[in-house]
Amino acid sequence: MKRSTGLNLQRLALPGLALAVTLAPHLHAEEIEEIMVTSSKRGPQSLQSIPLSVQALTGEQLAAAGASDFNGFFRLIPGLSVFDQGPGDKRYIIRGVNATGAGTVGLYLDEVVITGENAQDGGGRQPDIKLFDIDRVEVLKGPQGTTFGSSSLSGTIRYITNKPELTEAELNLQATLRHISGADIGGQVEAAVNLPVIEDKLAVRLAALRLDEDGFIDSRFDDGVNSDSTTAARASLLYAPNDALSLSLMAMFQNLETDGPAYFNRVDGTGTALADLTQADLSANPFDDEIRIYNATLEYGSDYGTFTGTVSKLDRDTVFNRDASAAVGPTSVITQPKDRQVESYEIRFTSAWDSPVQALAGFFAQDEERFFQSRIFPSDPVTGKFSEVSGFSLDRNVDTSVSEQALFAELSVDVTEELTLTGGIRWFDIDVDEVATAVQGFSGAPGAGRGPRLKFGEDDTIGKLNLSYQVNNDLMTFLQWSQGFRAGGTNDQTAAEIAQVTIPAGFGSDALDNYEIGVKSTWMEGKLLANASLYYIDWADIQIQDQAQDPNNPSVFFPFRANGGGADIYGIEIDITASPIPGLDLGLVASYTDAELSEDNPLATSGLKGDGITYIPETTLTLTGQYARPLPYRDLTGFVGADLSYVDERNTELRPNSPLFVTLDSYSLVNLRVGVESDTWSAVLAVHNAFDDDTAVDVFRIIPGLTPDGFIPQRPRTVALSFQQRFF
Repeated sequence: MKRSTGLNLQRLALPGLALAVTLAPHLHAEEIEEIMVTSSKRGPQSLQSIPLSVQALTGEQLAAAGASDFNGFFRLIPGLSVFDQGPGDKRYIIRGVNATGAGTVGLYLDEVVITGENAQDGGGRQPDIKLFDIDRVEVLKGPQGTTFGSSSLSGTIRYITNKPELTEAELNLQATLRHISGADIGGQVEAAVNLPVIEDKLAVRLAALRLDEDGFIDSRFDDGVNSDSTTAARASLLYAPNDALSLSLMAMFQNLETDGPAYFNRVDGTGTALADLTQADLSANPFDDEIRIYNATLEYGSDYGTFTGTVSKLDRDTVFNRDASAAVGPTSVITQPKDRQVESYEIRFTSAWDSPVQALAGFFAQDEERFFQSRIFPSDPVTGKFSEVSGFSLDRNVDTSVSEQALFAELSVDVTEELTLTGGIRWFDIDVDEVATAVQGFSGAPGAGRGPRLKFGEDDTIGKLNLSYQVNNDLMTFLQWSQGFRAGGTNDQTAAEIAQVTIPAGFGSDALDNYEIGVKSTWMEGKLLANASLYYIDWADIQIQDQAQDPNNPSVFFPFRANGGGADIYGIEIDITASPIPGLDLGLVASYTDAELSEDNPLATSGLKGDGITYIPETTLTLTGQYARPLPYRDLTGFVGADLSYVDERNTELRPNSPLFVTLDSYSLVNLRVGVESDTWSAVLAVHNAFDDDTAVDVFRIIPGLTPDGFIPQRPRTVALSFQQRFF
């Protein structure tokens, strides 16, 4: 039965067979089949036909790569990197745009904005969404401000879940045993069930995951503290009473717990060398991250286009703990619980006119409430656990409200059959209201009490222009100028008042202009896809972290945010996929990024012209290969595969002469896999980081210059055995 445009948006978003890096065990008889993406909000479009720098990985590819979260797939996307401070505390980076503060990459789960923020000290960056029952991951590179708004400064990542199927029942089970070198055996189990309740009209889908992984880093109190225990579940409903109307409901929770951070120290606080993969902390530092996500989306399709209305809510509670003994001895913990609630609303219209002109228009609103506490308590030197002793030391809190409204529109005109011009615009208005309270100071003495109410407001307009030319059926080129922005905000005054230092009340937004040229091409009768983008980014008024020195303790600095200078970023991204013979899939993705400050920041210590932006590898490269062929037994298919990833060195600070400047070494990773599958089941044996590379990928500092550097290592060699059963 034919469905309307609205319902087809649900049905066409099904897993593709090959895209970018092909990992799934299947045989290609003819051309490579592509995935359909919905990243432009204009309905499903083929990746080779959409004139944007977009890449995606299907759920099939993610499973074959053994990816359970972001760390398992980011090397497969050129131009995508990460600043990793442990579970629930990551900063995603696209095209070299990395700075302190709120995320520079927008993050979505279906229609829900889940972008992390780090307005206060610890935790709360991008959430570690586990990849279970996922249709695909879409990565949009370059600013997406006109379509996705604030914090999509350099791009957007979208996790697209599997939707209920109206006609067929389905039951999938998967179990994985995983052994990380230096840790006990762990693993995960996943289940997904699809149930049509009323054929062609109503269906529900349920999915769940339980993951338990022991850590490989030891503390003085326990072994394997960088563990990961996660429980997650999702329920979805699709109701399509007729050809024109569909209603989708989704609810999800994810609870992540870890016994400690993911870093090790090379020396303790006295400078004494420590054993390998050991922490120097004098306290136990668990981390909890609870996420609740809700969404309702209504679509109505007509001959003129599709109307979409969506309502979403994100509720995230984190508890971030770190050793504070160096600041408040002899042994103590700083604990920072944070509650964040975000409600967002969007209505939009996507045209389907019988015309060379097409349009997209919509309204977006978002309300956010955050409550943050920072307290220091004494910890037991034997167990490392802290006791909530009233009056011991620091106790402060920050209450923040953020309101945003926006109008957006895009208009596309087919100038000729080959040439299309698209223009986009977004007007936004953002207001921030914040009040902080200092209950007590570091010594336990009464604090300054409730501080002044700080306000920040901003409204502006950004735009984009895109010109695409379809040379022939196998070759398309495009030119694009696009703008992105990241909202400004306020600086918490309570900590500064406790230390009797003065910091600015707030900071402004930063913004960038992106200029790029891209090409998408198909060769060898569809057996080779070759795409590339060349870009330049002009980034202005970068939000930077500055520091004010405590006059009573010169070794202690209080961070605050300010606006610095600008940066120039040049880069190229290459993505090649080939299936030259049946069963053989080859892939290459590579990127080159030159990201430097183009002018001095206000203080020389915070960066000068020519300094490289932090945590940006100049070159990345991933090669993949897989060969599958039928086995002479019960219609089975066997496959073997491997991939090699290279990431260039990165710097941890802007100023090379900074005492905190560290150059992180380049590294290479090799992953291997072998498996067998039938129509209903599959078994895969995989080895990740086969040569056990132990390069440090990030540096963590509790109190810079006062506590020893922590180094976050590459995950050691990991052997995983997975079995999946599809019952119907």
